[in-house]
Amino acid sequence: MTEESTPTPMLPPPPDAGARPSGNWPERRWTRALTVVFVVGCLAGVLALIPAQAIGRIVPGHAQIDDELVAQKPGSARSTITSVAVDAAGVDEPEGAILFTTVALDTQISVLDWIQGQWDDDIVLRRREDVLGSRTVTENRERNLEMMRVSKDVAVIVALNHLGIAVIEETGVAFESVEDTGPAHSVLVPGDVIIAVDGTEITGVASLLNALSNKVPGEVGRVTVDNIDTLEIRTEELTWGINPDRPGGFIGIANVVPRQAELPLPFEVEIDSGNIGGPSAGLAFTLTILDLLTDGELTGGQDVAVTGTINLGGSVGNVGGLGQKAAAAYDAGAVAFLVPTESVELAEKHARDMPVIGVDTLWDALDALASLGGDTQDLELLIGV
Repeated sequence: MTEESTPTPMLPPPPDAGARPSGNWPERRWTRALTVVFVVGCLAGVLALIPAQAIGRIVPGHAQIDDELVAQKPGSARSTITSVAVDAAGVDEPEGAILFTTVALDTQISVLDWIQGQWDDDIVLRRREDVLGSRTVTENRERNLEMMRVSKDVAVIVALNHLGIAVIEETGVAFESVEDTGPAHSVLVPGDVIIAVDGTEITGVASLLNALSNKVPGEVGRVTVDNIDTLEIRTEELTWGINPDRPGGFIGIANVVPRQAELPLPFEVEIDSGNIGGPSAGLAFTLTILDLLTDGELTGGQDVAVTGTINLGGSVGNVGGLGQKAAAAYDAGAVAFLVPTESVELAEKHARDMPVIGVDTLWDALDALASLGGDTQDLELLIGV
């Protein structure tokens, strides 16, 4: 008998391990990538809508994250040239620009904002009361707009005074309080403005001190005042007291300030700051006006960021949000950042490789610009007045 064998079935060859599967493989890769992007985008959108206080409900140890948080973020660093207009012939339009910096305040903090604040050093999360006090957002905005208005007026006065144009005059000396045991007690009151001593006109603090230096303690003198509330001018007698700090007579008034009156400007200077508030652009506007009214390039044709308040004496005051302003100045490409001296260290932490220069006065700021190649020496008014 012949033995029959069962034939072995033929199997297909194994697929090549290196071969791609059939089908539209590139399209699948793109589909997956777009899906990831879509999911990430949706997640970011959801996180941006969820209030930050939700963290306190799901993450132990973060109960302090609530709706009282606000975020200070880098704002803008924009040229002041487009904001300042001088209505006079001969204005010198500079090539470089003074950049004034701002801070963006976000009062609606989301989970995404909170996450950003954890890894981005340029974003600072603060309690609302530490930033706004007891004011509402609207009240804070109105307050900042008023401070900006005053700051712009002071900037015009300081710049024109620096160029030798008198725009204010002192017309007497006011004071905030009267010493209980001093000669002026029950004779003078806050609201009185001293305009004469024994018939000698008093215009400011220096003239008052000069007039008192010739008085003999114990003798009777006459002080003429103009009351700002009643508009009454009256002359009072008092006995000069002894001042332990200097020779001459003593009145016994404290916190004295000159009364100042604005004179008509020889030409119009308008500053349009839009909806930006606060006093921190005072120095920047002062420098911009000087740049427009004088020959040469105050910044050396470069863009220089500037922040700091300015007072009538030309002193530069400190401002808030230096870290965020430094970041904004860097992002805008400023070659340097001029800040109040006491804020240099804070600004440098956010300035990357941008130089930060501390200034205390307008003259310090002009020296700083000179060190950057600016034309700041012997500034003369181009416009005839």
